Amino acid sequence: MSGTMATNAKHVIDFDHHSPVLRDNNTEVFKSLMYNEHGCPMGWSEHHGGFWAIWGYEALYAAVQDWQTFSSGHSAECPKGVPSTNYIDPLIPIDYDGQIQQDFRKVVLNWFNPGHARGMQARIQQICDELVNSFIERGEAELSYEMFTAMPAIVTLEMLGWDSSRWREWVDWVHAMIHDGVLDPEGSMEAVMNLYGSINKEISDRRDHLGDDLFSDMMRTPVNDRLLTDDELRNFALLVLLGGMDTTAGVTGNSLLLIDKDPALRQQLIDNVDQMPKIIEEFLRIAGPGGGLYRRVTADTEFFGEQLKEGEKVLMMFWAASRDPKAFPDPEKIDIFREENRHMAFGLGPHRCLGSHHARMMLSTMMTAIFTRFADFQVQWDGVERFEDCGSVYAVRHLPVTFTPGTRLV
Repeated sequence: MSGTMATNAKHVIDFDHHSPVLRDNNTEVFKSLMYNEHGCPMGWSEHHGGFWAIWGYEALYAAVQDWQTFSSGHSAECPKGVPSTNYIDPLIPIDYDGQIQQDFRKVVLNWFNPGHARGMQARIQQICDELVNSFIERGEAELSYEMFTAMPAIVTLEMLGWDSSRWREWVDWVHAMIHDGVLDPEGSMEAVMNLYGSINKEISDRRDHLGDDLFSDMMRTPVNDRLLTDDELRNFALLVLLGGMDTTAGVTGNSLLLIDKDPALRQQLIDNVDQMPKIIEEFLRIAGPGGGLYRRVTADTEFFGEQLKEGEKVLMMFWAASRDPKAFPDPEKIDIFREENRHMAFGLGPHRCLGSHHARMMLSTMMTAIFTRFADFQVQWDGVERFEDCGSVYAVRHLPVTFTPGTRLV
């Protein structure tokens, strides 16, 4: 995936974020982008109808703050995504800009602040203990569905006040929507319809039985002196599911694969397990799952030496920016004691991830459990399977391990 300067002075790159090349060799792809001969922090790709990719930390920081120029909005005439998706319903609040986006966020802020995450710590620990108890005596596990995919899915459904025993069904739909949109658009759309139908049923069932949960608050909290419509509730809840059921699992699986290849790093984690809340920041930086988020240019503008045109699509490459050598010395080194670590795993600006505090707590809790209860795990690489498309989320579908059998916690 090389870059050239075209006659129109665009920095043109051969880059496709849905390609297996990125999935299998993202370190080398990012290096080829970062260390281009022109020092460009962004480039134009002709794939998927043409789009700008921004990977430089400084440029991406500037872009996410300027929502007036780099809009999250979309419509039937200018559909979302690179390439465009086959559904246009805007997710709330991520597909809105300006004051209305902030108003939507306020509906759920009390559920996603640091205090609420701390209040869930005991329950998150309980779920983690129960999951590990279910396989610890076997000496083997498929860690994705037995631990790091199950945990955030259960937590998300419990926060919404929905039946958490159905987590596997919800996860399968979420995975199909996120990972299959380009490779299997019909299957992805079927998953979207299943999600829509199931969320609509939750709305109908809950309307006259509001409780003390996130979804009830979404239904009872006014925005600009009105309650959310059923469509808005559905699209708000869908974003909670998408954000809660894939990304935390992604960074956990990505991290474990890196650790399995590095005995010295494994020992560092065993020796410093009490510092896990700080340590996970380095894994969020180096193993973050965020493939990229879409934006649309709203007006002709010059940006970091490039001429952007109204209507052009932009891919915000947060996981690449977190490896920018201009922002992170020796960026490919996993330094669990890195002092300056302003990574972009949760994005930046007005659209920064709402669930970051809960994600950090779940990741820290799971990593602590692993390195206190079965730290000698060995990945069975023949059975490892990544999701084929990492354009939106870079994650592991299956991660089988073996380890010395342990005992259940009472």
